[in-house]
Amino acid sequence: MLSRKDIEKEFGKELCFFPLIMENLKENSINMTISEYAWTQGRATVYWYGKDKFSVLNEGKNVKATNHFKAGQKAIFTDYHQNKMYLILLPHKTTLVETKEVIALGNKMGGAVHSKVGIVAQGIGDTGTMLGPGYCGHLMVSLHNITDDVIALEVGSTFISLTFDYLNTGVKRTSATVSSHYDRLLEHKCELSAEDKKYFNEDWKSDFISIRNKMVESESYKNYKKSSKNNWRNEVKEYFTKRNFIATLLVIVLLVGLYFVAVLLDRNSKSPVWVERFWNVGCSGLLGSILIAIWHFLKDKK
Repeated sequence: MLSRKDIEKEFGKELCFFPLIMENLKENSINMTISEYAWTQGRATVYWYGKDKFSVLNEGKNVKATNHFKAGQKAIFTDYHQNKMYLILLPHKTTLVETKEVIALGNKMGGAVHSKVGIVAQGIGDTGTMLGPGYCGHLMVSLHNITDDVIALEVGSTFISLTFDYLNTGVKRTSATVSSHYDRLLEHKCELSAEDKKYFNEDWKSDFISIRNKMVESESYKNYKKSSKNNWRNEVKEYFTKRNFIATLLVIVLLVGLYFVAVLLDRNSKSPVWVERFWNVGCSGLLGSILIAIWHFLKDKK
């Protein structure tokens, strides 16, 4: 499983995200956000009582709006006063949700979809799926509301986590996966407008290089690279602490002392070999250790 550093190292190589939201990158995963493209697979009348309060119960004068949902219809409610959109999950029904992000995996990378704890705690389950190498597009996720209540999630909030693994042997993309599983939406009789169809069928969403270009040209990626560069410099500066300086000085003094001891031993010996041993064994071994330490330090900061 890839860590946060591993994921960052693979940006633009084996992993691409657009839009790239760095706040969603965690220790060993990255969270995906809810888009306004979602379709219910059930039927119900839902009453809105303001903000994120929805119910299938009609409380009369407290109702601000009434919505009649049917299978295949968009599962989105818009609060124009607060300029917010909500994903509506009907009780005991399934809802198909597309991620806001478009992702692209290289041929040496696989992944898996996982539920977030905060989502599961509300009584929402999703069908965990695998991400195959070479996949490009939005992700379609099936959310199941197992409670008796309507659950509303704000569009733009996170709802699933992705983890990634390296493949020991890279594979070629063998199936022409339609971006965002657009064909699956049609199979489930989701009502897609002409704008929806155009949105899902944009050519760049099914091409790794095009998705990569979108990511690297975005402001969030440029800010990330700038921040990473500054952080790397600061970490290098922090490495040169007073403690490390004293330790380095002690090592130098020790080397100089050992060299003079070797010189003295050679002067009093019939076979002068200590200076040669100092350079060939002592110095070379220490130098090798120092180079290895520097290599690991730089590798961790990449």
